[in-house]
Amino acid sequence: MSLLNSIDRPHVLTAIETWDAAGGGNYMLVRGGVSTHVLLHHGREYDAAAIAGIAHGLATGRTLTAADIPGGSAAASKALVRLGFDIRDDSPPVAERVPGTRSTTPRTPRATTTRATTTSRPRVAASDRIVDKLCPHCFIAMPATGICDQCD
Repeated sequence: MSLLNSIDRPHVLTAIETWDAAGGGNYMLVRGGVSTHVLLHHGREYDAAAIAGIAHGLATGRTLTAADIPGGSAAASKALVRLGFDIRDDSPPVAERVPGTRSTTPRTPRATTTRATTTSRPRVAASDRIVDKLCPHCFIAMPATGICDQCD
């Protein structure tokens, strides 16, 4: 279970309105950091991790930064795609070793990720799954401190 399972589409739409009201770019200076995953909505671009963090705050009362989200901006973008939003991955290309040589070649940039048109769920590699520790009383993901924010 991910921290971002608590958000739904109306939370994200309200988070986008909050982002716009706060001035977008200036808002990121307060929230801390810039995501490499961009939420595309009505011809505008938004920081996917920031929007997911604000949406989590609307859903639970606890706003998250990209550092608070297990899996970072990639996990935030997966949650937003699950809710039907379009995401563009602006991650820099990763150098890949050419077998049999000492040289590397840059990978091509990732294509734009959009929501699936089919109803089947996308496959997730086992290495992409993050298992959160859950509170045994309220079943909410535990923070790194091991002390539940809700129960203690």
